[in-house]
Amino acid sequence: MSEVISNINWNEMLITVWTVVLLPVLTYIGNEIRQWAKSRKIDKYTDILEKNVVKAVKDIYETIVKDIKGTDQWTDEKKEEVKELAKQKALQGLSNSAYECLTAANNDFEEYLDSLIGTALFDIKNK
Repeated sequence: MSEVISNINWNEMLITVWTVVLLPVLTYIGNEIRQWAKSRKIDKYTDILEKNVVKAVKDIYETIVKDIKGTDQWTDEKKEEVKELAKQKALQGLSNSAYECLTAANNDFEEYLDSLIGTALFDIKNK
C-alpha cells in the first residue's frame, strides 16, 4: 500500500481534483452570487420606479387633472397626454443604468409602467 501511495503523482492528482471537482463547484457558486446580486439590483430599481410613479401621478393629478377633469377639456387625447407626461416624470428619476436594467429584465416594460401608473391613480382616487 505504501508503494502505491509513493508512486502517485500528487501534482497530477491535485490538478485533476481542481478541474473536475473544485472548479465547477466554484463556478456554480460564483454564478449564483451574480444572479442574486442582479435580482437585488432589479428589486432596488423597481422600488425606486414605483416611488417615482406615485410621486409623478400625484403631482400631475394635483396640478393638471384636478382642474380639467369633468370639463370639455378632459378628452381621450388629453388623458393619453397626461399619461405620457406621468411616464416621463417617473422615468426622469431613474438613472440610465437603472432604466436599462429594468427594460432588460422586463420585455413589456411599457405595459408594466402603464399598470404602475394605473395602480397609483387608483390609490390616489380611493384615498
